[in-house]
Amino acid sequence: MAKFLDTAGLGHYLQQLINDANEKLILISPYLKISDRLKQSLTDKDRMKIDIRIIYGKDELQPAEHNWLKSMLVSE
Repeated sequence: MAKFLDTAGLGHYLQQLINDANEKLILISPYLKISDRLKQSLTDKDRMKIDIRIIYGKDELQPAEHNWLKSMLVSE
């Protein structure tokens, strides 16, 4: 089920959405910035072979974070 979130409680609900994913996770955002906590959750889901798709417009990632995201999402 799609959820539309405002800034209040965004981190909490985003973490909950990631944790609750058991087959597929699709995140759509105009901006992308990944905290260490979200990075760990996404890494855990990737290890569980959850289909992760992230659609974004503008990112605020450092080069190391960008490389991590690219390597995680391309791994098979």
